[in-house]
Amino acid sequence: MELSYFYLALTIFGYSPALDCVNGIRTDLSKFNFAGGTPGDDWGNVCTNNLSVHSMWTAAKVYCTQEQIIAGAKMLGVFCQEFGQVKLVPYQEVLPHLSQDYVSSLPIVEFDDINDTKTWDHPVLISKDFFHAGVRTTNVFHSQNILHQPLRFAATTTDIEGQPRTEIAGRWPLWSLVDHWTRRALIIPTACGIHGQRYWPWITVPTRLEAIVVIAFYILVLIICCVSYEIFWPNLFFTEAMQTWRYVADRTGTVCYAMLPFLWMFAGRNNIWLWLTGWKFSTFNIFHRHIARVVTITAAVHAISHTVLAVDKGILAESWSKQYFHMGGMAIASMGLLVVLSSMWFRKKFYELFLLVHIALGVIVLVPLFYHTRIFEGEYEPYLWPLVAIWIFDRFARIVRLVYCNLHIRLSGGPVTTSTTATYFKDGDVIRLEVSPGSHMLKPGPGQHYFIYQPSTWKGWENHPFTLAAWHTTQDNPGAPKLSISSTDTMRRRKAVEGEEMPTSSPTDSSSSNISSSSPLEKQHAADENAKYMLIFFVRPYSSWTKRLKEECLRSPSGSVNPKMLIEGPYGERKPLHLYENVVFIVGGTGLSGALPYLLDHVSRTSEGAPSRTRDITFIWTTKQASLIWDVAARELQPLLDRDDVRMHFHATADHEDNVEKTDEITPRLIIFRGRPDVRYHILTLAEEVHTAGSRGGRVAILACGPAGVAADTRHAVHEALKQGKRNIEYFEETFG
Repeated sequence: MELSYFYLALTIFGYSPALDCVNGIRTDLSKFNFAGGTPGDDWGNVCTNNLSVHSMWTAAKVYCTQEQIIAGAKMLGVFCQEFGQVKLVPYQEVLPHLSQDYVSSLPIVEFDDINDTKTWDHPVLISKDFFHAGVRTTNVFHSQNILHQPLRFAATTTDIEGQPRTEIAGRWPLWSLVDHWTRRALIIPTACGIHGQRYWPWITVPTRLEAIVVIAFYILVLIICCVSYEIFWPNLFFTEAMQTWRYVADRTGTVCYAMLPFLWMFAGRNNIWLWLTGWKFSTFNIFHRHIARVVTITAAVHAISHTVLAVDKGILAESWSKQYFHMGGMAIASMGLLVVLSSMWFRKKFYELFLLVHIALGVIVLVPLFYHTRIFEGEYEPYLWPLVAIWIFDRFARIVRLVYCNLHIRLSGGPVTTSTTATYFKDGDVIRLEVSPGSHMLKPGPGQHYFIYQPSTWKGWENHPFTLAAWHTTQDNPGAPKLSISSTDTMRRRKAVEGEEMPTSSPTDSSSSNISSSSPLEKQHAADENAKYMLIFFVRPYSSWTKRLKEECLRSPSGSVNPKMLIEGPYGERKPLHLYENVVFIVGGTGLSGALPYLLDHVSRTSEGAPSRTRDITFIWTTKQASLIWDVAARELQPLLDRDDVRMHFHATADHEDNVEKTDEITPRLIIFRGRPDVRYHILTLAEEVHTAGSRGGRVAILACGPAGVAADTRHAVHEALKQGKRNIEYFEETFG
């Protein structure tokens, strides 16, 4: 009988130290072949063979107490019937034969007398040293089994995100010092890199505090896998080397299973830890990837260890024929492929393929694991069924969000669904998505991002996250024409900003008249109960789905199309930027989406008298094409261009012209500078001004959104300001742009 079966049953039976005596004797005698026994019939030989039974009860009488004999007999009686379908010859039946003379006449056997080829034709008495070796062997092996069963990891919440702190720092100077040091040394800087580059070709570089958590996790797993092994000789089961291989195999296998629920949970966008902690999805994504690597490493060590054991016993080929063995091999091979195909390079180059492969290989990992540990009769399934539950919960939550965003059931007139207009601006190389959700319950706001589907395509399952850039209110009037912004309208708006044309009351803008004739601010905050929202997204076409959408727009004579799309959300968390006296936005390209909602929120708050401490905003936007700046300036940025509390800096990197200044009545003054901005100068200058002003300067919030380089330069500048002693600075980073 396999040892794992027996000791699993022993655990269920309720192991106690009183069982060690008889169990150790049984283990010793299992190494001897007695005449009359049947090869392979382990329990028949232990429980009913006359020579084996007399040897076992003789040793029990010599070395065990009465209590130990009773406990051991009860245990063996149950197991003989359960596993061997035979009845144990009881101790009381043999006891009358165990006289002192009989015991003295038996030959004493030692550990060295073990010989697989010899058959004993009379009972034996194991020596005292041999008895102790058997007891220690069974006790240690069972202890390792117990140790490897209920591994659990406690989760604690730590402020690794640099979440906004309350004003306790101002009231407690010591806390202020600790808070400042924590942000300067741990939260803001990345683990390595002079300029805090977050992305390398194969990995995402975490912040220092994230790196500390990850390293601590590796150390914890290493300690768990390396301590509390009792290796000794003589051992009735394994040689000293094989003891190590066996215990390491068991330990790493259990650690691997124990981490699987966290691996699955941290991968989902509907992650309860996201809701509980408020941390970013990107933080959990980092943890997910490192857990995946540790799971794969421990699984590989587990497999290698069992392979060594099989080779040592000469049963490797036989083992591969068994279901649990080859299913484990399939799971480990899938894990390895998952890790390799999840590299940063592969995700960026082949994102859709990455998603499909990730899901498929995830299933190929999970299903074989059920078969791999099936021999333990459900002992390891508490680690596996939560994975199924987590996956179902995440998918169910996605469906709920899809229905919530895209469907509105009316008592009359039929259901209202989501409608979309996509317009490609060639000069700006950006797609403007205007989505009118079917739901009237959806409340857009800053910091939100949505996953967008196009179900009518042959890859309808694909979905991509985009930050909500802006929103308008539109009257819910079924008879009103659909919102559509043609390429002609776009060019007219751009020319207006250049001073060539005035679009204020042009009849050609009637296609957008159903939004409202009022200002963007009034559109955004209309109080009409029947109003519904028009959501605006900026999409940079790179490859795959976005490239196909761009080509679809180019094939349209108007430059616009009305594809059937669905949105899933909202996800994300609003940053409390209105609690800071000074706010700086550093955005790149379509990363504008991360800042624009907060800018419009500031306009709304100041006009409506809503609570806001913000009195100075610096907005720095860098993009390749100046035409994109002109277009957005004529639309969403229009109410901000002539405000005294907003300083705007526009930079175009791809245009081969000098600094451009355009003026008209829509954009009183619009200057676009050539080249990249000096982010470091802007941040350090503002930080110095606020620091010099003391308590009157207030606090500074800096939000970065855009390509990795933009975020890296901003993070580095904030870190430098903190190192210079500028304490009242908070850094925020939007992931989706």
